[in-house]
Amino acid sequence: MSQLAASPSNNLNKLRCARPLLLRALLLRAFLACCFALGMLTEATSAEGQWQGVERIVAIGDVHGEYTNFLALLREAELVNRRGNWIAGTTHLVQLGDIPDRGPDTDKVIKLLKQLEIQAEKAGGKVHVLIGNHEAMNMLGDLRYVDPGELAALRTRDSRRLRDAFYEQEVARRVAADPEFVADEIFRKQWEKEVPLGLIEHRRAWGPTGDFGAWVLQHNAVIRINRNLFLHAGISPQIVGMSATQINEQIRQELRNGLGTEPGLSEREDGPLWYRGLATNDETIELAHVDRVLAAYDVDRIIIGHTPGLATVVPRFAGKVLVVDAGLSAYYGRHRAALLLEKDQLETDQVTTLQRGSRVSVPQSTEGLLAYFQQIAELEPEVPALQERINSLQSQ
Repeated sequence: MSQLAASPSNNLNKLRCARPLLLRALLLRAFLACCFALGMLTEATSAEGQWQGVERIVAIGDVHGEYTNFLALLREAELVNRRGNWIAGTTHLVQLGDIPDRGPDTDKVIKLLKQLEIQAEKAGGKVHVLIGNHEAMNMLGDLRYVDPGELAALRTRDSRRLRDAFYEQEVARRVAADPEFVADEIFRKQWEKEVPLGLIEHRRAWGPTGDFGAWVLQHNAVIRINRNLFLHAGISPQIVGMSATQINEQIRQELRNGLGTEPGLSEREDGPLWYRGLATNDETIELAHVDRVLAAYDVDRIIIGHTPGLATVVPRFAGKVLVVDAGLSAYYGRHRAALLLEKDQLETDQVTTLQRGSRVSVPQSTEGLLAYFQQIAELEPEVPALQERINSLQSQ
């Protein structure tokens, strides 16, 4: 039986047990043999990585296939109107990566962001869509968290024909390897369960020249706006010596060309798409490293996604690190929060959480954490982890 692909519902569990390297190789073979007839893969243009003098920045964390809640958050941040068109002028929107997986609406979210990139540019603003670990996983063939709805959304009237053609190629490959192989009805039914309609279109879209993959390759993993560093997960001690340009170029190269037998920067646990130390390590232990990162990139704060938990923006290290993954998708509870960085008349950043349309000032010291989380809890009353954090702060 083919181990090519994920299938809806319980069949996705087979992918979750597959070794990523084997899965990647199989998917790449299928992708090149069946989905594309476009010739040599082309390189994407490198993206700009630094901006200064930006008056207003809105940062939004992981989306994970959640279109409706994402659009609602964009409207609450006064970035778009009811029709989803850009109305924010020179504002910069930073989406911190992880658009796909866990939810069904990835194609709709990408279509919206592509539109907003164009509209914001024309208005003097900017939309920065960063590369997260789930973008990398989809491009490299690790489909453990693909939602069945993502495949269904890509189905067309030609999907059955396309899958039938691929099936014939698979049978021919097996016969060439074993002349006694016979593709009976049982084999075909099982194969079709493992290769659901929409999967081939999914692999085409996420390939380096596909609709989604080529778009991802136009983006960065790390950017600097004013004195803020933005990335999906974090800078670990192992990569703090790399410049943002080096990180971005290596990530894009790996996603464009694939990986060898050793883990690349795009999939290492200490890489910028995966490292959780800034979000989860003990602050007294991690503080020295945080200060090294700030100095290395000449910034005042680091803004990341990747690690949900408290349904809001989480300040750490006295505001030096801001974790913006509130859990926007249904999978994580559909919590709506964005980070606002707005210059006042003295050109000082006013740091605010926008929680379900209400503004809550983000404390820049540990003394203000209790009051901050208590205000958030009034807006998000049914989050056990948030209440546990409040109880812990009250007991100190």
